[in-house]
Amino acid sequence: MFLLTTRPIDDALSDCKLLNRKNINAVASPSMKIFQNSIKLNSIYDGIFLTSRHAAHVIKFIEDKKTPVFCVGSSTAKLARMYGAENLIVGKSDALFLANKVKCYLPKNSKILWPSNNTLKDSIYIDLENNVYNVDKKQTYSALPLKELDINSTNLILNKQVLIVLFFSFKSTEMWIELINKANLFKFLNNINFIGINEKIVNYLCDLSLNKVLLSRRKRRESVLSLGMKVFNNMEKSL
Repeated sequence: MFLLTTRPIDDALSDCKLLNRKNINAVASPSMKIFQNSIKLNSIYDGIFLTSRHAAHVIKFIEDKKTPVFCVGSSTAKLARMYGAENLIVGKSDALFLANKVKCYLPKNSKILWPSNNTLKDSIYIDLENNVYNVDKKQTYSALPLKELDINSTNLILNKQVLIVLFFSFKSTEMWIELINKANLFKFLNNINFIGINEKIVNYLCDLSLNKVLLSRRKRRESVLSLGMKVFNNMEKSL
């Protein structure tokens, strides 16, 4: 039996490597592909706010490599360091926690670059802005949907060999379900357990009448993987 992880392919393969070491049969089942955008920076920043490893390439374009770089987690920090960042502040895979780190390290009125896959003023942006930080949010990468579900995932679902599917972002969850519908596989999802990293994902899946939906204890990749391993092992014992 198998577990599917729905992050973009490089991230999903990283999950699989970790899970396979724990004797979990994990398979990458991405719903999107990441494309890095060309960027031009005309300002000097007091800090860089990295909430995704896919945005770490912006460090190449920062002249002062001693500029504080706030990284959402260790994998993001590893890439930022590879691109030359010398002053890293690493969070706990939680963007809100990272925003609080900014408030501890940088004085008010600091100019912060937030490279992202959108320019939306979400709750974290508004929180930093309300705390008198000048946030420059730029779209530095794009997440585009795949045209179809990969053949490996398709066959595993058709053959009822999938115990668990892991979701780490709302956008990728929506895209994955769209690929499932496109392949006429939705009717095969009834006995699969779904684990979401946040309430928005869980509510969306429940609204689809999927009745085996679990919420990660924390909004962190490690928490999703840990719950996935626990449920997988329990289910395998009961088979």
